[in-house]
Amino acid sequence: MAKRHTLWALLGILIFLFFNFPLLQIFNRDILWAGIPILLIYLYVVWVLAIVGLYTLGRRSIFRE
Repeated sequence: MAKRHTLWALLGILIFLFFNFPLLQIFNRDILWAGIPILLIYLYVVWVLAIVGLYTLGRRSIFRE
């Protein structure tokens, strides 16, 4: 039970850090990849990975109960 809460907290902290200023500033450049700004790609990739991580962690906790 405590391990599950630790994983939830760790995932929340990681999501917060990935959407925080220092990392956003690193990707805020005038670089285009396939005509799309790299910051936009970074935001969408982190957003999708956060959703997948939350889904996976939630799914694991449902099956363990």
